Amino acid sequence: MFHYHDKEHNYYLKFVKYRLQPFILLITKSNTVMKRKLILSMFAALAFSLSVSAQKSMTTVHFYDVKNAAMEKTYIASLKEINAIMSEIGYPNNYYSYMKISPSDTTSTFKNCTIGHWTSEEAYKLIHEHPKFKAWGTKNKDNNAVFITGQLYRRFYNED
Repeated sequence: MFHYHDKEHNYYLKFVKYRLQPFILLITKSNTVMKRKLILSMFAALAFSLSVSAQKSMTTVHFYDVKNAAMEKTYIASLKEINAIMSEIGYPNNYYSYMKISPSDTTSTFKNCTIGHWTSEEAYKLIHEHPKFKAWGTKNKDNNAVFITGQLYRRFYNED
């Protein structure tokens, strides 16, 4: 039922075992179908909210330099394409956004940035393993390789 790979795992299992056990007994001892449905739906909503809240969102940040405006235009089109693919395969809340520094900024490196917005690390892994994502990566390999080479890459996790 629950899929956790950290120290919260034991907490949720104990929570289900000790705190929700009375609800489970109530479901089995209820004498009417309506009471059972009501209690079961409340239990399902609680279980769902626990599983959703335990997944921490993740942000990936890629810093790099774009060589020219034509490459930038191609790269932005590529990001729009992968965002549409992620939405199509069932992950509309996961996407990439592109940013760049102000023209007046005199920084000499890492002037461009792509930010990956991920609802969870599990979603990130499932998206990156999906055949359509891999096909997009293969199709755009030559264009995107320019940005991957020499980039500064980091993963950030939300601390709630």
